[in-house]
Amino acid sequence: MIFQKRTKKKLFILFSFFAGLAALYHFVGIFYQFDKSPPWRHGIFVSINLICIYGFIKRPKYFFYFLFALLIQQCYSHGTYSWNMWMEQKKIHWISVIDILVLTGGVICLYEDKREQVV
Repeated sequence: MIFQKRTKKKLFILFSFFAGLAALYHFVGIFYQFDKSPPWRHGIFVSINLICIYGFIKRPKYFFYFLFALLIQQCYSHGTYSWNMWMEQKKIHWISVIDILVLTGGVICLYEDKREQVV
């Protein structure tokens, strides 16, 4: 076990907060173009972030698999973007780093939470 139960509770609240910030970011992205993503993609991620807020608070059984799939997608999307940014501009894309770290932490906490329920 990496995280204690009490710590996980606090982390789930923190992860919900980050998902809320991401939802707000993507909501603004629907109406104001500040990156290369089209408005429909931002709309999809508003929905995904709202699902994440619900999932981190209620933690239904399926959410672990949902978040794991999202982590893989984000590693490909944000990971590729941040790698290219580093190689071309020697800059760190902090949003990508935070996104991948939060999702990884979320998957770990959900996995441990799931294991505790089985025992």
